[in-house]
Amino acid sequence: MNEITSALNDFLTTTKATAALILNGKGKLITSLNLDYGDSVAAMSAAILSMSEKFLLDLEKGLLKQLYLKTSEGVVIGNKISGTNFVIVFSKEGSNLALLMRSTDELSSELSKNSLLK
Repeated sequence: MNEITSALNDFLTTTKATAALILNGKGKLITSLNLDYGDSVAAMSAAILSMSEKFLLDLEKGLLKQLYLKTSEGVVIGNKISGTNFVIVFSKEGSNLALLMRSTDELSSELSKNSLLK
């Protein structure tokens, strides 16, 4: 788990994102950084991701890879790692959105190599 936490910590430092978590498809928190109530956020995130995946499948628009939410206080990006695992990233900075989305996708690729997240 230290390797996963280290990758998340490096990501937060590099991108200046404020918090991150990893959850499985059932909404169980795997790990989180800088986030209060990680278990609750993971469960709510799983509901959003599940509904989004079903929405895309019903419309025959492919499989969910990345989800972006804009809030009044920043952005939330969810990215599929592998199988049903997702990484969720929170940032107060939306000004460099393309870079944050690409970096989140790269983080997901890196995390997918970890045997605990395959």
